[in-house]
Amino acid sequence: MDGLALVFFLAVIVEKVVEIFKDIVYTIPFFPDKFRPLTLEVLSLVCGVVIAFQSNINALELLDVKISTPAVGIVITGLVIGKGANFAHDFFHSFGKNTKTIGR
Repeated sequence: MDGLALVFFLAVIVEKVVEIFKDIVYTIPFFPDKFRPLTLEVLSLVCGVVIAFQSNINALELLDVKISTPAVGIVITGLVIGKGANFAHDFFHSFGKNTKTIGR
């Protein structure tokens, strides 16, 4: 599977996992309402980073961006995965536009 397609696939998986936990977080009676969205956001980001480390996927490397520490690329990829498929699409679409401009 293409590496960027894998990032989108993992982002969709994280979105679905967070949807499952959304019901659980909103049914906890003693949990304050103002912390529920933040809890889901943190859960999403943590899931994304864990999945990126477990699959050892580095989107920066796939995009030929040279960095000295591969773990940084994996964390950035995890954050992109954790924000979801729409964010991942926007991230790579923006990067694709910038590389076309630089190449001229």
